[in-house]
Formats: sequence, structure tokens, C-alpha cells
Amino acid sequence: MSRLALISRADPARSLDALFVNAPLRDYGRRPRTNDYTLPVLGMAYIATYAQRAGFNVGVLDAEAHGLGIRETAATVNAAGPRWAAMNLLAPTYEMSARIAAQLDPGIALMVGGHHAKAMPDRILTDPRMANLRALVLGEGELRVAALLEDERRRRELPGVVWRDRLLGTRATGIPSDPKLAASMLGPDINTLPYVDRRFLPQDPTRRRRRRPIGDSRPAAVRPCCGRRPAVGTWKRTSSEAAGARTTARSAEPPSPPTRT
Repeated sequence: MSRLALISRADPARSLDALFVNAPLRDYGRRPRTNDYTLPVLGMAYIATYAQRAGFNVGVLDAEAHGLGIRETAATVNAAGPRWAAMNLLAPTYEMSARIAAQLDPGIALMVGGHHAKAMPDRILTDPRMANLRALVLGEGELRVAALLEDERRRRELPGVVWRDRLLGTRATGIPSDPKLAASMLGPDINTLPYVDRRFLPQDPTRRRRRRPIGDSRPAAVRPCCGRRPAVGTWKRTSSEAAGARTTARSAEPPSPPTRT
């Protein structure tokens, strides 16, 4: 399998605007994983879905789901050549994310978010491995990520977006001019957001074949319902089930009154 085939939902016929990267829990290049399943990155998929609906060509690279190592993950991002590489920073995987970021091509702008980014933004901004960090997004990211993909210069007006000023070496923060617009970006109306496109998830559990309960070999689609008599060829109750039903019915009847002798 080629590296680019590991990227979910990106259109190979168009230039890639953003590649969302989920870092692995450990460097699988040095110690391969022993299982082949992980939890889907729903938050990242929601942001990717919103960006795609806004007209941008985006993809998701779930290095944990594919069992990729640090070097292979960075090489895949560099081969795809997106304008932006976006990473969700979490405490268990921050070291992996930082090592991946250090190996990215200088021409790829870096965007980060997640719990660790919100908890320790200044430490991340000063991490030398994050030298190409252009935007650290605090909180819900759907609307602000799409705005950054439209124009990086919009970070100056986006609330909750910080970066490191390269000339002054200080922390810079976006200053919104419209308080109402700022509030809507920080807490978007959930009813206006699209449903997540689960095709961004390489190991989506909802796409796996659902199993019937153990011991039940009857197809659910042919069971009778609403008290109607089953048609020809549909499931009928077996003699053992009928006997069990009669036993249950008898046990539910009130006891007969005692007879006098």
C-alpha cells in the first residue's frame, strides 16, 4: 500500500489544503503494534467534515489506526504536501506529535489543538520542535480552522488563536472586532454543524458487520411482528419455544382456590 492510500477522504486530483494527523501512542517503527484496532478520532473527523463542506480538500491520517512509526508518519505527510498539517495534541501522545512535527517540510504550515494545547499553550509555542507552528487553536475548532484554511492572516482576528511572533519572540493572540462573531466561533451552534463524515475514520466501528446475539441464528428481517400470522417461508416458533411459552403462561395464572374436604 502506498503512503497516500493511508489518507482518508482526500481528493488526489486536487492540491491538499490540510492533512489532519493523529499521532500514534508510541513509535511503531521501533516496536510494532500487536493489535489492529483503536478508537476513532471523532473530534478530528468533525473538523475535517466542516472544512470539506466549506470547499477545502482535506484528509485524515490516523497513524495510530494504521500502526505507523514516527518517521513513516512524517514521510507520509511530506509526500502528500498539504498547505497545512493539523495535529490534535494530547498528553499521552504529545512527544510523538512533537517528533513528527520536527520532521515535516518547512513549507508545510503547522496547526495544533486539543486538550494538551489548551492546558500548556506557552510550553508548546516555545518547543523548538514546533518551530513551524502558525496557529494554536483553543477550544472548538470547526469554524476557526476553516477560516485559517481560507487565509492564514485571519488569525489576527480569530478569538482563541495564538502563535509565536517570530520577530519579537513573544506570544501573539487574535483580537476579534465583533464580540458576537467571536462568541459564535468559540461556541458554534451545534444545530448548524454537519453530521460527521465517517469515511474520515479508517476504523469506524459502525461500518463493521453487526453480529447477532450468541445462540440466535434466525435472521431478524423475517421475524413476525404486530401479531400477524407469519407468511410462507418466514420464521415460525419451534415446538420447544411454544412449550416454553405455555409454561410461562401457566405460571402467570392466579392459583386456584383450595377445595374443602
